[in-house]
Amino acid sequence: MHNDIVLSREELSKRHLRVSDYVPDTEAFVDCRLPGSMPKENYSMIGPGVTQSTKQVVNLREPHGFNIGAAGVHPGITNNLHLHFTSETFIAASGAYTLRWGVTGEEGSLPLEKGDIAVMPTWMFRGFSSASNDYGFLMTVLGGDDTGGIIWSPDVLRRARDTGLWLTKNNLLVDTATGASVPNPSDLMPLMQSNEVQSLRRWSPEEMRARVQKLDERIFRPATLDAACGYRWMIAPAVGAGLTQSRHHWPKVAEPQGFSIEWARIHPGEGSAAFYTDEKMVVMNVFGVLRVRLNRGDAVLDCMLQPREMLSIPAGVWRSFSVDSSAADASECLLVLPGDARKRIHYDAALVEAAHANQVTLDADGRLAAASLLPPSMLRD
Repeated sequence: MHNDIVLSREELSKRHLRVSDYVPDTEAFVDCRLPGSMPKENYSMIGPGVTQSTKQVVNLREPHGFNIGAAGVHPGITNNLHLHFTSETFIAASGAYTLRWGVTGEEGSLPLEKGDIAVMPTWMFRGFSSASNDYGFLMTVLGGDDTGGIIWSPDVLRRARDTGLWLTKNNLLVDTATGASVPNPSDLMPLMQSNEVQSLRRWSPEEMRARVQKLDERIFRPATLDAACGYRWMIAPAVGAGLTQSRHHWPKVAEPQGFSIEWARIHPGEGSAAFYTDEKMVVMNVFGVLRVRLNRGDAVLDCMLQPREMLSIPAGVWRSFSVDSSAADASECLLVLPGDARKRIHYDAALVEAAHANQVTLDADGRLAAASLLPPSMLRD
């Protein structure tokens, strides 16, 4: 028996992250003064991410099993080469970019446009540059609550020191241009040696292209039990094992990242049934305006998500998604949940019974199936 977890209005206000709440740090990384990297904007919305600045504003520090941040990218700006220890997945919320990889960027490059998702391998130097005349917002999902920081290309660290910025072993910046002393050599982040660089795996453009989901490659399907009861919303998997209950659905990148990402599309006048999950969920709205209804009964709260806004929903809280019938466009949002295992959607018992009455159920693997094909003992919620 599930005891309803009720989200208060005060808690909702903390967990609804609006674009106006995002605060950029222009000196979050050691490369921020390098030519072509100014102005450099870093945002930390959920968790601190890999920021190297003590001044970084973090909107929601509560652990989620992943971090979400963004880079604000002005035309002509470059993010320099570095590597991560945990997954880094890029989501192009707006703008266009050129991804490149290798210690000097020589191994390959790929375009990334609005709505595209790129899953970057760990222990691979990567960076990106603006490929647009407009301001871009490149969002990132990082694996784990503690990402371990990053390692910069040796060339980047050398050039950064000439600008007065030094990086310590504790992943913190020391700015000698503002009067700080040069750290002791034993306290500095060491430069990666050539033999260590040579030991890194090399990735071909073809291998990297297989880790990019272009906007037109998404496969949307009605993929949840509530479709049997007339609810209309669709899911397109992107990264990892998520919520989809369709046995015909597979993510573009199935390799474990520590989280899952799925697209949800909801047309005007349509939506999902109420459900809850055992994990926290972050809803990142990308296109259109999404209504998220939280709680049940007299405690119901509505949250309207504009493009680039986020909502963190605690585990066990009832929620449903919809788009007002008066809306001009569908909403397309991303659902981010922690963990590599498949997630389970929990519905009200009445909806499960109604789906069974309509001859739709879930099989022993949690996938949609015809109820007539399963023994009564196998009917699942």
